[in-house]
Amino acid sequence: MVVNRRTVIKQFLFVSAGVAILPACLQEDNSKSSLLLKNIQISGQQEKNLAELAETIIPATATPGAKAISAHLFMLKMIDDCHTKEEQQRFIKGMELFGKTVQAKYNRPFHQCTKEEKNTMVAGINGKKDLAPELSFFYNTAKKLTIQAYTSSQFYLTKLQVYKMVPGKFEGCVPLKNDLSKTS
Repeated sequence: MVVNRRTVIKQFLFVSAGVAILPACLQEDNSKSSLLLKNIQISGQQEKNLAELAETIIPATATPGAKAISAHLFMLKMIDDCHTKEEQQRFIKGMELFGKTVQAKYNRPFHQCTKEEKNTMVAGINGKKDLAPELSFFYNTAKKLTIQAYTSSQFYLTKLQVYKMVPGKFEGCVPLKNDLSKTS
């Protein structure tokens, strides 16, 4: 079999390109967050866990859930911009502790758990008083910010709780009561 130089160089380039791309294909999900944050750093898996936690707190039914309105991104942005360094560190430590607790209990990350396992985990955290302070701070902050994100979302304000401007609509045919004479 005769092999010319052009064939060898072409196959060498294919093999070297494959070797260069292979580590990226085999790498686990150690990616960065999809949101650019200034003060905190979280991994892609932590972001997925946060999205699933928000979805567990406000699940999708006939209406979209917290994950559909990106409550987890709102939560991360609020933690990054509006909380002190100490609170940010407590939140991150609590998130890591939450991830370790779920991993120890179910042997997989929170975003890979079944719906029943997620609900059991959240119910277990929700009612306990003797939690680690970081875990308690993380869960309470996540719950508060999830509710805030949902109730201030465009969907909620236009479809569920219809927002009306302060003066409301003008009704010129409604008689006014003259109650000013009774105040003297």
